[in-house]
Amino acid sequence: MSSTQSHRLPTTRHGRAGAWFRRFRQVPGTEDLSRFTPLVEDAVRRRDELRELTDGDVSELAESITAPDPHDAASLVEFLAVASEVARRHLELEPFEVQLLAAAAMLHGRVADMATGEGKTLVGYLVAAGNALSGSRVHVLSANDYLARRDAASGAPFFTAFGLRAAAVSDDMPAEDRQAAYAADITYATAHQVGFDILRDRQRTADDPRLVPELDVAVVDELDAVLIDDAMVPLVLAGDAGTDDSDLALAAAVAELRAGTDYEVDPERRNASFTDAGIIALERRLGIEDLYDEEHTELLTAANVALHAEALVKRDVQYVVEDGRVQLVSDARGRVVERQRWPDGLHSAIERKEGVAVTAQAEVLDQVLVETVVRRYRSMTGMSGTALEAAERLSEDLQLRTGVVATNRPNVRVDEPDQLYATTEQRDAAAVARVAQAHLAGEPVLVGTRSISDSERFAELLSEQGIEARVLNAKNHAQEAEVIAAAGQAGAVTVSTQMAGRGVDIRLGKGVADTGGLLVIGLSRYDSSRLDGQLRGRAGRQGDPGRSVFYTSIEDEVVTDHLEIGHQPRAVRADGKITDRRFAKLYEHAQRVAEGKVLQLHRTTRQYHKVTDQHRASLLDTRERVLDDDAALLKYLEAIYKSKPELATYWSDPDRRDLARATVLYHLDRAWTDHLGMLTEVREGIHLRALARESPLDEFNLIAGRNFGKLGARTSREVRRTLKELRKSGGGLEDLGLRRPSSTWTYLITDNPFGSEADRLADFFGRVLRGGRAREVEHH
Repeated sequence: MSSTQSHRLPTTRHGRAGAWFRRFRQVPGTEDLSRFTPLVEDAVRRRDELRELTDGDVSELAESITAPDPHDAASLVEFLAVASEVARRHLELEPFEVQLLAAAAMLHGRVADMATGEGKTLVGYLVAAGNALSGSRVHVLSANDYLARRDAASGAPFFTAFGLRAAAVSDDMPAEDRQAAYAADITYATAHQVGFDILRDRQRTADDPRLVPELDVAVVDELDAVLIDDAMVPLVLAGDAGTDDSDLALAAAVAELRAGTDYEVDPERRNASFTDAGIIALERRLGIEDLYDEEHTELLTAANVALHAEALVKRDVQYVVEDGRVQLVSDARGRVVERQRWPDGLHSAIERKEGVAVTAQAEVLDQVLVETVVRRYRSMTGMSGTALEAAERLSEDLQLRTGVVATNRPNVRVDEPDQLYATTEQRDAAAVARVAQAHLAGEPVLVGTRSISDSERFAELLSEQGIEARVLNAKNHAQEAEVIAAAGQAGAVTVSTQMAGRGVDIRLGKGVADTGGLLVIGLSRYDSSRLDGQLRGRAGRQGDPGRSVFYTSIEDEVVTDHLEIGHQPRAVRADGKITDRRFAKLYEHAQRVAEGKVLQLHRTTRQYHKVTDQHRASLLDTRERVLDDDAALLKYLEAIYKSKPELATYWSDPDRRDLARATVLYHLDRAWTDHLGMLTEVREGIHLRALARESPLDEFNLIAGRNFGKLGARTSREVRRTLKELRKSGGGLEDLGLRRPSSTWTYLITDNPFGSEADRLADFFGRVLRGGRAREVEHH
């Protein structure tokens, strides 16, 4: 992001021919950004004029500049020119013309697809400042807390020059500091942090300040990760509900069962089921006669969950154990995800399996999808290195159009065709040979793997060949900066999970460009081609030379989890390499199937949450009015005391009003918690409605609507009953045993390991047709 001499602005990442081809294809959700080129050229000419000014003159321009208006080209040109000069003088970074193009597009509400290493952080500064100058509250949604803190601090001199204040919200901040950070003109945070604070605001009482003001403008970094990968992740606010150790004996009993004798796991490791011998052994250990008796329904469910935890969920793949805690690993990012849990039964089962302290059982007080949080912003823009691949989804889901921004220098990276092998062992042997060849030539190598265990296993294979590799995964994430800093040095070999795929630039060491640059090797493809693109993007930064290649096999999870191949390849070399082109196409098809499943899951999840969001909005409207407006409280009391208006007058008296308000808020919150719990139970079994040829979604909405329709009357009854007891006792809510949770915490719920409603329905029909008992647990 250093200064360069002005040159003709390229149109797209691959030049004008690439732009013409994309327009000819008419890719859904995309837009040609070349129409902003004249505007950028004018801004560069104006920037050159500003270089002759003193620092004081530039400061005066920055302090007095008007907000850029997307409909007024002159104001936008002036802002981009002044912002460029301010960045050069205060950050020692002068935006490239392609960065100005990206900023212009984003200030018009477009999404910018920018390659890795092209300076998205600086573009974010320009766009955030441009929006904040108009008086908008701007949230820059970062990939993680570290980047939020880093970017807010690094950009502070730039923002201050315009009279703007920037701050960051991170996980360890107290409420007072959070409130101050949200009051800044520009707030850097993750979408998760914003969502969690919104949930906290939904539970606030009269004594608590509001944390998050009304959501206005969002500038989303790594936009596809937030709006696609994390879109359907539920953010949860939970309260303590005590601990439950009743399953300890069950967990111990399941742990003693023998694979192959007491339970079976299918070859794809997607299903585990008890054998008859296993059921008998379990019944004997638990001291019961028939585990399938109706009175043991909950115990049977818990047994299946315990078997799932024991046989299918693997340490150092789906989770790690650190500091006596089970911590989940993100498939998309390869990092430990703070505050993330599986649904409580499974999470607790894994904690028992690992012999760590079982966390308190949680009662969900409220929840919201990441996508729901982001949709609340008045306007939104963003950028990513893989936004183009997500363009159709972004257009369909959020009405955002995406344009490709050229690289500042031509991309000379060579992307080799996949090397497909028959087995994982043969794939790894070939990949080890390729690493050894590059290492001998002095090329740095980055090997991307799907999991922690894969990264450690491949590093061990390299060690056996005398090649010592640095391993980067969720176990040693604290060393990430150090490992990445050395990854581009001559002869360096780094083996990493998807951690190295976002937000990190690998800079080439001295002389490395002469050896061919960084070689990126992928061991298997990911379920999403976007993640493959992120890994490839580690090489070829800012015109550097580099190469990328994926070593794959038909035993890779992306194939075995999504396709059943009933025939063998016709052409296989002695080393296991498949030259049968049909199988290369099958592999690509498997990845498309995987992406299609995720898309369908997202659509289904959104449909089920739509009615819940409507119900929550309705209840929150009442809650907010009662909380903040004495007149609204009186109106609520008059509505529940229609036949006894004197009681509404009694409780609206200034001396009693606060207690009445606290009572109403308590029961509104209690009603919502109970409603959420009911909806969760309904959704778990709603797939059975298909047996009666009913639509599960329609039935869910019908049940949810019917229950919510009764919620108001139930709440009114509870409020009247409590106020009557309070008047009689003269005490407070706690004297009646009506307490808010003594502690609350936030976390994310990971994808349902038992599959979607459709998956469970198919599994149910399969068991019915086989005439078996409900024993299987499906793992995705």
